[in-house]
Amino acid sequence: MTYRGSMPRGHGPGFNGQTQYPQAVNGGYDAWGNPHPQFQQPYQDVFTPIPYPHQHSQAHNAHQHVQHQQNANYQFQSYDPSFDQRPLQPLPPNGVNAPGQMEHSMQQPVQQTPHQNQYVQQPNWQHMPPPMPVPSPSYPTSSPHVPPSVTPQTMPQQQQQQQYQYQPQPQHQHQHQHVHQQHHQPQHQHQRPTAQHTNSPVAVQSPQLPPQFMPNPNNRHASTSARMEYANPVSASPRLSTHAITRSPSVSSARSPAPTPGLVPHHADTNSLLICLAEEFFSKARKESVSIVDNIDAQNLHEYQKLVASGLGCLEVVLDSPKLAPRLEAKVRFRYASILCEETNNVMEAETALTKGITLCERNRFTDLKYAMHFLQIKLLSSQQKVKAAMIALDSHIRDAEVMKHYHWAYAFRFLKASMYLQSANPSETHALENLKAIATLANQRNDRAIFVLASLLEGLSLLKTMKDDSIVRIQACIAQALKYQLEDSVRIPQLDILALMLDLACSLHQKSVQIIMQKLRSLQDQIDACMSDKSWHPIETELLLPIRKSNTQVISHDTSAVLRPGAENDAHDYLAMSFWSKLEAYTVTYTYSGLALLYQTPRNDRRIFKLWEEALVQLQKAGIKLRGLPNSLADAIARSDWQKEWMCYLYILQGLHFATHTRWVEVKNCVAQLENMVKPPLEGVVVLYSTYLAGVYHQGTGDLKTASSIFRNRMFSLDGGSGGNGNRESTELEVSLLATFNRLWIMQHPDYRDDRLTLELLEQLRPLCADHPNMEIRTAYNLVLAAVQTNPPIPMTAVKMHISTALNNAQSLGNVQTLSIALNLMRAKLFQSIVGDQALKSARAASNQAKRSGNTLWMSVADGMLAQSFDVQGQSLDARKAWEDATQYARQAFDMMKSESAV
Repeated sequence: MTYRGSMPRGHGPGFNGQTQYPQAVNGGYDAWGNPHPQFQQPYQDVFTPIPYPHQHSQAHNAHQHVQHQQNANYQFQSYDPSFDQRPLQPLPPNGVNAPGQMEHSMQQPVQQTPHQNQYVQQPNWQHMPPPMPVPSPSYPTSSPHVPPSVTPQTMPQQQQQQQYQYQPQPQHQHQHQHVHQQHHQPQHQHQRPTAQHTNSPVAVQSPQLPPQFMPNPNNRHASTSARMEYANPVSASPRLSTHAITRSPSVSSARSPAPTPGLVPHHADTNSLLICLAEEFFSKARKESVSIVDNIDAQNLHEYQKLVASGLGCLEVVLDSPKLAPRLEAKVRFRYASILCEETNNVMEAETALTKGITLCERNRFTDLKYAMHFLQIKLLSSQQKVKAAMIALDSHIRDAEVMKHYHWAYAFRFLKASMYLQSANPSETHALENLKAIATLANQRNDRAIFVLASLLEGLSLLKTMKDDSIVRIQACIAQALKYQLEDSVRIPQLDILALMLDLACSLHQKSVQIIMQKLRSLQDQIDACMSDKSWHPIETELLLPIRKSNTQVISHDTSAVLRPGAENDAHDYLAMSFWSKLEAYTVTYTYSGLALLYQTPRNDRRIFKLWEEALVQLQKAGIKLRGLPNSLADAIARSDWQKEWMCYLYILQGLHFATHTRWVEVKNCVAQLENMVKPPLEGVVVLYSTYLAGVYHQGTGDLKTASSIFRNRMFSLDGGSGGNGNRESTELEVSLLATFNRLWIMQHPDYRDDRLTLELLEQLRPLCADHPNMEIRTAYNLVLAAVQTNPPIPMTAVKMHISTALNNAQSLGNVQTLSIALNLMRAKLFQSIVGDQALKSARAASNQAKRSGNTLWMSVADGMLAQSFDVQGQSLDARKAWEDATQYARQAFDMMKSESAV
């Protein structure tokens, strides 16, 4: 433990004496009351006991100096009463400071009584108890040779001449080792100068030492642990408050050059070693976070937290070091605060560290680190759900950066603001789009083409998440803006090219344009295949570097590389670093979107669709959370794991719904079982709705209408509030609730579940939500339900014909084989039941053919049964018998599928 109360600001336990103090201003003492170097005495061995003279010596002469003989041994004869007469020094709680040294006078001697010896309180010494009445061992001295006859008047001058000529004698070292062997102490001890008496009325405070008396790092060896056996308990804190020490007027406080016993030696590289050790702890914890996520138990979690705590402890020791350079201190505070934000819930401590760091950066004009700390501070506010405060701080920093023309940080803060809006419930609100347009405007003025392209694509992505009436047109305009500079080299970034094509394909999927979907799907697949050989895009790393034109102001450095990275000397650009998507992640998204696009292909290749989705699942299971690189923390690893599970849930939902359209109930049951194991908290939202809806579809398809009806009646599928109550509800959640309501109406057509009153209520709730719904598939399903349900009073036939006609037209334009098959069968059942004529027969044959194309054995059985009835009405008994046999065979297949599912 080091006492720093007597040191000038900036000097601590590792002070090497190279910084010169101010010149002596008063009687040979400097501004702090320290003696000038020319009046100093060389430090003697700090652990050398006070020599007690024999009876024949002149013990009562205060001005007679004891003659030190070279190689002389001093002994403690017995307990001396002077120990009781000296002033008591209260010890601090850690017990570090202890009396143990006496100095000779560096000024004119003052008359003293024989027993009023003055002792020097050494801040770094161990507490040394008074000698006990035991056999007196001999202690060597390492004092320089003093001539036999020295008068008090000539002594300071002679000592000044011999001050820089001190050399320890080998014989002293031998005697030192001999004494250690007698007391079973460590054989390696630091040689320290002997203490001198002092008669000066001024307390000596940390005098400057000559170079040869500086602590030698080579002598700091393995004796630390041995010294701790004889040391009092020492506090682990590297800082000691000066208010805890009461000084006596008769005790001087001279600073010892010896290291603090029991603590880590403070040599020049201690802070560097601690910083490296902290990074090793963080790196090991980061690697172990991958395995901890797969198997979170108390022991593994404790080991991880212990690694992080050890690293933070190392950084805390560095921050408490008084020798820390301002730049290094700012960097350590930045790192310390970032770890607290990522790994702990110590919000107040993180904010305190950032505040101190920002103050330090402002005082020393570290503009780059100050901006980086402001960036982290805003992320900390956002993580605490203090979005409004974060937005206010962001706007302030953006204004400051633009006024100072620090455009690099203006980009960084605006993109951070854009990411916060994208994570909000309404990413396309006015302020969010204005922020992205401001980025594009600034980038256009500075000719930062890559920034302009990304801002345009993010604007289109924000519009895609809400999908209002004019969203498709506005998204296409954003894509056109991004493609303006596609021929320039600075914007040939594969991540941005794939994002533009993916966004374009998503717009086409919403528009349901079959030919355009296939064309854009081929473009996307060609581009993703071309990126396989691109070395600039790492397979699992998510870092994206956007080139920015260099600025004359030095506001970025290698310490800000996590946000802004300086380019090389011969490079004309700096780079904005952000987390995007990895190459493997882009491949997996492409597999998923390709399967959705192929649903609109005519004829549909179901085997290829299932293969694409299965490949996406394999990639997710193989890569795990490393799909986006190594996580930064345990919280990041858990978030990636949840994101991976949610993506896999979407793929299982897609597979389950597609299997259900082909009455493959065994595969549907497997998908439902997988979802039941994976959809658990913290997963919520749309994935929970879809997985619950798939479970209801499974029970309805297998004939368990009671369970299916109870699932669809769940409150999560409620439509209460009508059109006005769903303003804050996401469009996807509303669509799933609408589908669940359609299934409830279909189930209520069974005589055992008939409820006319509830049917009318549900139809009234659906009318304002579905009549003008932007999704054509929702409108088509709604018209099919209105054409099929039986109400009391019944729906007029003219309205039924209108609903069937609308459903047929929409199904044809969509190219949805399943919907078209249902529409044709409804038209045959409602309009041509027991009707003689070619039109009725054509309608029945069209329904049968379309059902076979859909691959649904249940609808194939229904369609052939109605075709057999039409043939029978027309008098074609042979055709009727054949159609009936086919219908029976399809029904038996559907029943066998249900039976095999029940057996599983």
